[in-house]
Amino acid sequence: SDKAIHQARLRHFCRICGNHFKSDGHNRRYPVHGPVDAKTQSLFRKKEKRVTSWPDLIARVFRIDVKSDVDSIHPTEFCHNCWSIMHRKFGSAHSQVYCPRNVTVEWHPHTPSCDICFTAHRGLKRKRHQPNVQLSKKLKTVLNHARRDRRKRTQARVSSKEVMKKISNCSKIHLSTKLLAVDFPAHFVKSISCQICEHILADPVETTCKHLFCRICILRCLKVMGSYCPSCRYPCFPTDLESPVKSFLSILNSLMVKCPAQECNEEVSLEKYNHHVSSHKESKETLVHINKGGRPRQHLLSLTRRAQKHRLRELKIQVKEFADKEEGGDVKSVCLTLFLLALRARNEHRQADELEAIMQGRGSGLQPAVCLA
Repeated sequence: SDKAIHQARLRHFCRICGNHFKSDGHNRRYPVHGPVDAKTQSLFRKKEKRVTSWPDLIARVFRIDVKSDVDSIHPTEFCHNCWSIMHRKFGSAHSQVYCPRNVTVEWHPHTPSCDICFTAHRGLKRKRHQPNVQLSKKLKTVLNHARRDRRKRTQARVSSKEVMKKISNCSKIHLSTKLLAVDFPAHFVKSISCQICEHILADPVETTCKHLFCRICILRCLKVMGSYCPSCRYPCFPTDLESPVKSFLSILNSLMVKCPAQECNEEVSLEKYNHHVSSHKESKETLVHINKGGRPRQHLLSLTRRAQKHRLRELKIQVKEFADKEEGGDVKSVCLTLFLLALRARNEHRQADELEAIMQGRGSGLQPAVCLA
C-alpha cells in the first residue's frame, strides 16, 4: 500500500533536520530511541552529565519530544550533522547551542500529495521547501561555529602544552627522543615518551586514566596546573600515580640510545646509560643523566622498614633537632603536628579535627594511627 511505501521511504530521512542520508557527507546514522553511543557516553562522563538515552538528549538540544513518535509518520534515525550539534553543545563552553523548535521539520501522515513519495517516485533529488532551506542555513552556521571553536580549542591545547613544558623544565635531566639509535615509527616513539615534555620516559608513572608521564613532570604540573590529567583532564592526584607494568619497563630499559659525547660513537641501552656517561670526564657538566641519583625512586610503602629509615634519615634528624630545641624533645608531638598540617593541606578537615582533639586530650579516644587510617 501507499502508506507502507511511505513508511519505508521515511527511513532515508533524518528525524530532526529532514535531510536525506545520501546527501550527508559522513553517511552515518544514529537511532532516535535507545541508549547513547560509547563516544557520547564518555563525553557525558567527563562533563558529569546524567543524560543516558537519545530521547532525553534530543529533547534537551533540539526541544523535540520523540518518545511519542509513530513509525508510520516519523523517521527512526537522525544524521551525523545533528549528532555533531549535540557534541558541540556538551563539548564546548558555549552551552546555548541548539536548533530552535520552530525550524525543525514537522512530520505529517501520508497524503496523496506527499512530497516525500512524489520526489522518490520521480527519482529526483528531493527539493526542500522554504522552512527546510532556512534550517539548512542555520545548520551550516552552527557547524561553521563548531569548526571554528574546534580550531580554537586545538590552539589552546597547543599553548597549554607549551606552558606545561616550561613548568616541567626537564631538558637537562631527561633524554630527547632524537638520541634513539633506531628510527622507530612515530606512534611507538609517542608511546615511550612523556606526554608533557615529549622526552624519553624517565622514572615513568601511570595515571588511573592509563596515561604515562615522567614522575618529575607530572608532579610539577599537578602542583601548578591542578589535580587533573594533562592529557584528558580526568581527576588525578599524586597518590593515584602507579608504576607501569614490568613488561613495559623492560622494553623501555632495553631501548638503545646514542651517547651524546662528541668523541664517543657508542650505542648503549637505556638501562646502562647512566653508568656509561659517568665514565666520561665531562659527564657532570655536559652530558645528560636520566635521573638525579641513578635508578628510579620507589614509593616508600614498597620499601622494607630498614630502607624506609634510610630514606627518611635526614627528615628524622631535622625533626629530632626541632623537637629538642622547641618542644623539649617531644618528637611524637612534632610528628602529629606534621600529620595535622598534611591533612589540612589536603582539605581532610574532618580527620584533622579528630586528630587535633586527640592531641588536646579530648575526642573519641581513638589512637592516632586509627584516626589517620
